[in-house]
Amino acid sequence: MKAVFIDTSAFLAALDKGDKFHPAAANKWSALARGKSELWTTDYVRLESWSLIQRRLGAEAVMAFQDDWLPLCKIHEVGPDGFERAAAQWRIAQRRNLSLVDLTSFDAMRQLAIRTALAFDQHFQEMGYLEVEA
Repeated sequence: MKAVFIDTSAFLAALDKGDKFHPAAANKWSALARGKSELWTTDYVRLESWSLIQRRLGAEAVMAFQDDWLPLCKIHEVGPDGFERAAAQWRIAQRRNLSLVDLTSFDAMRQLAIRTALAFDQHFQEMGYLEVEA
């Protein structure tokens, strides 16, 4: 079974019909469902997604995220060591405009040996991760 990392941008695009990536997100989520992939995200992505969804789409969308989308994923806990690794990388990578959440995601993907991401954030491609095919 292929493991796939799910980024905040994928959750947001799936829930927001006005998002420019919504059609692509719908196709890629469907492809993942057909392929029986093992989906992973992190506790940091969960928190970031909740916050952005609440701010942009409101409480009803947060409930859909919590009840319908998040249960599809296993949650990798970043923990103190993951935070420290990402913080050290952030200091080095500031000019690349990577967020701490992105860096914890990349660290988790390395730890879990995941090479494919459902993300509409160009940083995943820049880091050499594969895209989910629709």
